[in-house]
Amino acid sequence: MVKGHELAYVTKILAIFGAVEERQMQRLFSFLSDSEYGKIMTLLAREGQFYRTPDARYLTFSRLRFEKLNVSSSVDCFWAFLELKDRVQDFCAGEQPAIITMSAQTTDYDLIPVSGENTEQINENAEELPERTVRFLVTRDLNLLTDIDRRFKNDYAILVDENGVVETYEL
Repeated sequence: MVKGHELAYVTKILAIFGAVEERQMQRLFSFLSDSEYGKIMTLLAREGQFYRTPDARYLTFSRLRFEKLNVSSSVDCFWAFLELKDRVQDFCAGEQPAIITMSAQTTDYDLIPVSGENTEQINENAEELPERTVRFLVTRDLNLLTDIDRRFKNDYAILVDENGVVETYEL
């Protein structure tokens, strides 16, 4: 989906997620050679389209946004996005508490980080979601899911670690 539109998708991804790890972006664009990827990132950097942290670990839309962002939630949800990307036809920023909403042929997916601080918001929002929307609750700790009100169907947990998606569970 992104081939030939890499510049637009890098900026769209950073606008939606706020921050991703450099290695995640490289994985998304793994079909490019290192030289092609480097040219795209150099062009975007020259145009001020993203900010790379001093340790070169994260790419973000801006330094200010990075400082105000829950970076761990953004990175975790991007790991889940990478896992699901081949199903996706389109995506946009999600309505809170979702970071991103993705559409496939017959289904919509919401990626929702579970941090413990947003449990109430996740539970309140569950009633408003259409039944066909698949809710992926993204976490590093399955114990955080114990306070989440589950819907009758289309609720899944995605467990991630620092290297990506570990497991997906139906709730």
